[in-house]
Amino acid sequence: MKVQLLVSESCVPCDQAEKVWRQVANERALDFSVVNLADSEGKLLADDLQLRTIPAVVIDGVLVAIGVQSLEEARALISRT
Repeated sequence: MKVQLLVSESCVPCDQAEKVWRQVANERALDFSVVNLADSEGKLLADDLQLRTIPAVVIDGVLVAIGVQSLEEARALISRT
């Protein structure tokens, strides 16, 4: 399962989301990456998803959540896919 967290360096909530998702990725051995919107990969992904808000979680190419999830919410998102 590939999980991407789209962030921006100037986004305070993005730091919180990254902490949550790193913990979940360590628990579940996910293919996890943090994608910065300032990078070409981030710009392309945001354009493809028509994304306007961050942080955003993409699982296997599908936008599944926006904002900061709790640990329980993040674990539930992984369980659903």
